[in-house]
Amino acid sequence: MIIAFFGGIILGIFFFGGLYWSIQKLEKVRYPALFMTTSVMLRMIIFLIVFYFIFNGSYKNLLVAFIGFIGVRFFMIFNLKKNISYSKKQKEE
Repeated sequence: MIIAFFGGIILGIFFFGGLYWSIQKLEKVRYPALFMTTSVMLRMIIFLIVFYFIFNGSYKNLLVAFIGFIGVRFFMIFNLKKNISYSKKQKEE
């Protein structure tokens, strides 16, 4: 179960980090809709494949991996909100 938890964390870093990276690159690409569609499809395919192998016939592994995955999401949201509010304060000064 520990391996499933860390697998969920790594998958969350990949998925949400890839989302953040895609959004940052969105202004620079020629076809933004195609870029985002491709990004979502690749991240979802990898997500589903990895979760299938983590599942390994036990719903407990899936649940623990999902907790790690969602934990990364909350961690990234918390840190990004902090960075956004900090950058807004700097622009106001």
